[in-house]
Amino acid sequence: MQFVQPLFLIAFVALAIPVIIHLFNFRKYKKVYFTNVRFLQQIQQETKKQSQLKQRLVLLARMLAISALVLAFSQPYLPFSPVRENRSDKRFVGIYIDNSYSMEAVETQGKLIDLAKTRALEIASAYHATDLFQLQTNDFEGRHQRPVNRDEFGKLVDEVRLSPVTRTLPEIISRQNDLLQEYRSMNRDAYLISDFQKSTMSLQNITPDSSTHWFLLPLPADKRNNLYIDSAWFISPVHQPGQAVQLKVRIRNDGSEPLEKIPVKLTINKVQKAIGSFAAEPHSATEIILPYTENPAGIQFGKIEIADYPIVYDDHYYFSYALLPSIPVLCIHEKNDNKYLNALFGNDSAFTFTNSLAQQFDHSTIPANALIILDGIPEPSSGLTQSLLRFTKNGGTLVVFPPEKGNPEGYRTFFDELNTFGYAQTDTTQQRVSYINLEQEVFSNIFLKNAAGKTILPENVDLPVVFKHYVIPSGTKSDLEVLMRLQNNDPFLVAATLEKGNIYFFTVPLSDTWSNFAHHLIFLPTLYNIALLSNRLQPLSFPVGENSMIEIPLDPESEKNRIKITNNETNFEMAPEVKKSGYRSTLYTQGQIGQDGPYSVKNGKKTIAGLAFNYNRKESEMNCFSDGELQNFIKKIAVAEMRILQPKKISVSQQIEQIRQGTPLWKLFVVLALLFLAAEIALLRFLK
Repeated sequence: MQFVQPLFLIAFVALAIPVIIHLFNFRKYKKVYFTNVRFLQQIQQETKKQSQLKQRLVLLARMLAISALVLAFSQPYLPFSPVRENRSDKRFVGIYIDNSYSMEAVETQGKLIDLAKTRALEIASAYHATDLFQLQTNDFEGRHQRPVNRDEFGKLVDEVRLSPVTRTLPEIISRQNDLLQEYRSMNRDAYLISDFQKSTMSLQNITPDSSTHWFLLPLPADKRNNLYIDSAWFISPVHQPGQAVQLKVRIRNDGSEPLEKIPVKLTINKVQKAIGSFAAEPHSATEIILPYTENPAGIQFGKIEIADYPIVYDDHYYFSYALLPSIPVLCIHEKNDNKYLNALFGNDSAFTFTNSLAQQFDHSTIPANALIILDGIPEPSSGLTQSLLRFTKNGGTLVVFPPEKGNPEGYRTFFDELNTFGYAQTDTTQQRVSYINLEQEVFSNIFLKNAAGKTILPENVDLPVVFKHYVIPSGTKSDLEVLMRLQNNDPFLVAATLEKGNIYFFTVPLSDTWSNFAHHLIFLPTLYNIALLSNRLQPLSFPVGENSMIEIPLDPESEKNRIKITNNETNFEMAPEVKKSGYRSTLYTQGQIGQDGPYSVKNGKKTIAGLAFNYNRKESEMNCFSDGELQNFIKKIAVAEMRILQPKKISVSQQIEQIRQGTPLWKLFVVLALLFLAAEIALLRFLK
């Protein structure tokens, strides 16, 4: 217990007054002589012991009454803080308002974001107008780094809006610590107003400044229900104009109630392509398939929509991808065109097929292709090898058919890049292909699937016959994935990933003297699927507010104009950082994309790519820390100056007043003084 006016305690000397009165006011008994017993009825019967007890009780009541009055005038209080502060000093007050999208949730007084702003103003009203205030939100804006007075603080709070940016609790406290460091000479209070989501507000690695008073103000929503679109992807990576495709969408129900017949809509380039409905169990994910037919070639901007309330920012999902009119395929050969490859790709409108002699090959045409086939070149030149390796590392696909004659050691450089063994000696033993890796994408749609949805190889299937083949030694050094294997376990077709691209090595040339593969039924789907898979899509979407790294094909006219990213639905425009490497350009957004939606990458007036951005779904999980969990957290970090405010019991301003002044006890002592005086009167009047 501490005192506002401790000098009044000197008045305790007044306790001597009733003691002195008591000592000098003793009653002395006198003897009375009488001759008649009738006077006995008029004598008050009182023993000396009874008189002393009454006087002492009266004395005690008077002393207690005076003591209570002295304590009341000294204004005692119970401090909330273990350290008493100078009440006349100016204070520095830092207030964090969680303005993430989860604050769209509602409680009885409205949306949490509006309630948070109200609480921040209540906190400010509990301080003096001359105190300094500093606002902090998830945006970490520069204008919030300057301390302001109370009126200016109110204007800043009114301007707070929901933001896609999410921050963890360690980030927020670290930022608050940095802002408070400049004002160490002042008494400092820091308030954190949030719903304290578990997905973002981790309670680990927290280091609050021990010289600052910390206050947590949780704002729980009445109902923590949320239905949102988590992600979307295509079942098949192959896309062609006019082709039927299936888009799979994952939707999560973060609520406690089951949902049925919820509509979902898909639009492509603002034209409705598919509609559907789904049911979702509580706290679970549901996956639905939306089939549709591809548009003509061009950039496709898609949007998936559902309806939910009150959290609506995650009820739509944007995506974008490029649909090429045809897939460019280049075949580099030694002398003559390969008739089997010409028959496969030359007459198919899905491909743009080009043949080129190795001696007359123009290296500048490499970036324009998705798939390059090396057909039987005895010894690729070092220039061609390096160009093809650069092409593969930047996302291209390379298929190698070894030469019928010559030294296959010419391909050593390719294998060295893969840190694996290359072509070795020739095995002239006749073999048959006995194994196909059905888990690989190349063979995913060639064979039928069983009832469980697993691809199976038919019994007694007729597979290619190999008369002779090159051997690729196996060992611990090998990083190759075997797609097809011969009866003696030698590889027939192997695949490897080289940075962003893929290389497929066959161990036989496309020659009838080496195998019947070119005449076999599996030849067409194998090469066809490799070609289709070479047209890889970039990610369907990117997260808002992050420094996304986006790769696009190198535009030959990019030197003339500065590349810009523009929002297709607003006037927003930004110039990303651009780095050119090989045959591609890499764009860095530097976190400048702050709104979801469809975006276009433009070089001048020319649109060279389409992008889509979506808000981070971390805020969609409405699982928040309870007051008990926050209390346990405070105990673990052992910070004496951190506590939780409970606005439902008393107002925030009243709690702050109690924290700053403690719990006043003067009213209690006034009541006690009155009670002791009443006890004195009762003793004098009723105790006989």
